Amino acid sequence: MNRVLSLLILLTCFFTVFAVKIAGIVTDGENHPIVAQVRFLNPENGILLTDYTNWFGRFQQELPAGKYTIEVCKGPEYEIKRISIELSHDTEEIHINLKRLYNLESMGWFSGDAHLHTIYSDGKQDVETVAKACVACGLSWAILTDHNTIKGGIEWTAASKYGLLPILGEEVTTPLGHFNALGISEIVNWKVNEKQDIGRIFADISKQSAIAQINHPFDMKDYFVDWDIKGYDVIEIWNGGSAPNLNGMGNYEAKMYWFKILNTGTQIHATANSDCHDVYSNYSMLAFLPVDKVLSAIEKEFSEPTMKNYVMENESAMRNWVKYGLYPGTPRTYVKATKLTPFAVLKALARGNSFMTNGPLLLIEIDGKGPGEMVSALNKESLNLDIKVFSNTPLEKITVIQGGEIVQEIDVNGQRECILSKEIDPDNGSWIVVEAYGSYPVYAISNPIYLSNSYQTTR
Repeated sequence: MNRVLSLLILLTCFFTVFAVKIAGIVTDGENHPIVAQVRFLNPENGILLTDYTNWFGRFQQELPAGKYTIEVCKGPEYEIKRISIELSHDTEEIHINLKRLYNLESMGWFSGDAHLHTIYSDGKQDVETVAKACVACGLSWAILTDHNTIKGGIEWTAASKYGLLPILGEEVTTPLGHFNALGISEIVNWKVNEKQDIGRIFADISKQSAIAQINHPFDMKDYFVDWDIKGYDVIEIWNGGSAPNLNGMGNYEAKMYWFKILNTGTQIHATANSDCHDVYSNYSMLAFLPVDKVLSAIEKEFSEPTMKNYVMENESAMRNWVKYGLYPGTPRTYVKATKLTPFAVLKALARGNSFMTNGPLLLIEIDGKGPGEMVSALNKESLNLDIKVFSNTPLEKITVIQGGEIVQEIDVNGQRECILSKEIDPDNGSWIVVEAYGSYPVYAISNPIYLSNSYQTTR
């Protein structure tokens, strides 16, 4: 687990005396009960409490008296409903109707999380609780990846009865790096004596027709040490344990190294996963903690002043990231598949038929080809890149990256739906990636569309 995440959990403060009861039900646009996430925010008292409805859409919570914002959501395809309420006595049941704004499943896009933990390793919740949180956060599929164990496999498989596609995995945890074995049926031997053993781990994963993912390769503690080792299928460029796109936190470095790999001509594809260890994300209260207390705790945890200075320089961004929470699917990977099966999900991940997001829904095409596919640029002076972005929060900009460099930056001025067509010069680079940004940390990034100057246009 990321050291920063460990620090945040260390700082968490809990309220132990509750006075006021509040209960309610969440329904969809057709008034049917749905499983959803419910958050209670009271910045004045430093409260940011996360809960989930039960399988029948109902929730109940006890809170100190005060003014609250109740925030209800179910992932990026639903609206975010916010209700202001003052709790001074027990409140009658409230009814919250949550509309689905977009249905990507109907378009063949399925969202999931390939990095989750339970009490069978260092997670805080049991398997069913994690599965319910996945459903509440709007995931279609999820991969359980406890450290060096598959003890939760039978319980995880049973999660299919809740409408979630459960896939078994393992976080193969070694001193030389962490690797997710995705889609396994048997445990992978994690014992490592020398670098050559990492190659053996990848081979063991491949024998099970599973795929190997390098996890958080630039994490401050559990980093990947030997890029000469071959055999991994995907790389986790965005891990929820660290803030996205902040230089020095690991995710930005992973993204830039991925660009470097792509520029060698190697088609390795990326994923984004929550690495969730606590579905209630209790450390999100730190969004409201006075900065002097945060810095004091950092001084005790880190002997050098580097981390303290980093937090001071990036306080606003860090607070926004923490407030956003670390839940299943924050971030997530959407895969394009003809049907929702373990084989189809794993195949789409390995081929890069996917995009990564903690909010914006990012769809891109060139000549009908999407992420992970190849387009002929032979004898063409330009290509049309079609971009569609849909979001339940305002967007700020869209960037087009070609060969690792930003070639276009489009200001979208707070729009929530953007449909664009942009002209691309094939000579600027052999691959295209698109990013969508909202108010930090809202972000999405696609896997590449490849440009070919030969007659071969398929992978």
